Amino acid sequence: MKETKERNYYVDFLKFIFSVVIVFYHGWLFTGIVGGGYFGRGYYAVDFYFIVTGLLFIKSVEKLIKKKPKEEIGVLDAKFVWNKIKPLLPNIIFIFIIGYIIIYHNNILNVRNLFSDRNVTEFLLAGALGEGMWINKSCWYLSVMILVLFILFPIAYKYKKNYNYYIAPLLIIFTLGIISHFEINTLDPTVYQDIFINGFYKGIIFINLGVIAYELCNYLKKKKITKKQKIAFTIIETILYIFLLANMHYAIAGSYLIAILFFIAIAITFSNISYTSNWFHSEKFQKLGKFGFILFLANIPARNLVAESFHLSYRRMLLIYWLITIFLSIISYVLSEVIIKKWQERRVEKRRKLKC
Repeated sequence: MKETKERNYYVDFLKFIFSVVIVFYHGWLFTGIVGGGYFGRGYYAVDFYFIVTGLLFIKSVEKLIKKKPKEEIGVLDAKFVWNKIKPLLPNIIFIFIIGYIIIYHNNILNVRNLFSDRNVTEFLLAGALGEGMWINKSCWYLSVMILVLFILFPIAYKYKKNYNYYIAPLLIIFTLGIISHFEINTLDPTVYQDIFINGFYKGIIFINLGVIAYELCNYLKKKKITKKQKIAFTIIETILYIFLLANMHYAIAGSYLIAILFFIAIAITFSNISYTSNWFHSEKFQKLGKFGFILFLANIPARNLVAESFHLSYRRMLLIYWLITIFLSIISYVLSEVIIKKWQERRVEKRRKLKC
């Protein structure tokens, strides 16, 4: 119950909004021009998710340190990553199945297709390494998140006192140096670069930026905020998000400025020094955020199906694409949030009765 009270449902609402932007962005395929159509710079929306992930990551590490668990770091690391990915598995598996059916529908029962290196790699790592990113390119974000958190957790857990102020900024600077030297385009995250895809470097930067945002958030929380100041922060926060959304369509500013603005906006949001958290205080927004994540997963299989099956104008194809994405998302949501949850509740209830 305590966790529910601490939850900022405005973040869930923003997750949904930026998921919608990403779905629109991926519709560029129907224009034949990369970045064409609505929200042609929608890839910036992923920055929001990575920064939020980093902020929640370091917050979870701090809670874990306070509990003082007896397990070794390796065990804690594996449990930490597993707890992050476990709630998402039903949706990931469902969308992977749909993606496989769409791509291989002419020869769906071919065992060679089913167990190809590409498909096995993508399923196990969600496309983190090797020749993944085929069935569902949206999963590059998940694979990067899993991989980066797996690498960063032992460092953050062992060197927590130095991590937020020293190690995280150094990792950002070091990664920016690598990107500059090797001319890595992080705006094209699924391109394979040496060991990792480009999205890996993007994840390192923005997850660590989220760690620093956590410290700014804590600093703001300690400040005594008057009503006038709270109104001012609410206006600033709202203007920042509106500008960031507008930039994803009109390409007003570059990536570094966008990163800084996201950093400031997210720190304000999590610190609760504005009125937005009071406006969004229903658990329905948590469900909306979950649905947004499923939209994010489902859009690529839907896009592939529309691109293969229809040859219409951009707007008509975009409409069909949205309808299929929403349809797949509703099925996936019902599967994970209704059917599987009820099944899990019954299992827990049976175990409880057996213990009694």
